[in-house]
Amino acid sequence: MEKRILVSPDKVIIHVGTNDLKTTRNLDFVMGEVYALVSTAKKKLPNCRHVLSGVLRGRDVSWRLSWALNDRIDWVANDLGLIFVDPNSWIEDGDFARDGLHLNGRGKRRLGQLYDRVSGLDVRGSAESKM
Repeated sequence: MEKRILVSPDKVIIHVGTNDLKTTRNLDFVMGEVYALVSTAKKKLPNCRHVLSGVLRGRDVSWRLSWALNDRIDWVANDLGLIFVDPNSWIEDGDFARDGLHLNGRGKRRLGQLYDRVSGLDVRGSAESKM
């Protein structure tokens, strides 16, 4: 991200994945990496809305580990003034594909709806809140 020239979007959603958790169980190290990435995003894109999305629980990550990492990611978001969203509050067991790791079509739609809501793009939610 540091070396790229980026256009200035209205929003940036950074979704933290779990690929490296199998080999790197040091959650403080992961938190530091997320902190560095988000800090760079804020410097390069200072005029957009930043959303930091925590890890999704899956077959490869226990509830305890995903909760512990999301707790740290929430701290990063609060420290840097970002919106934090825990996708586990929105995604259900039936939203995962058969492999238990990836989202199926319904899960992808639901995650997209969640991101729309937290980034301020949910037109229905905005209209309803004005009524």
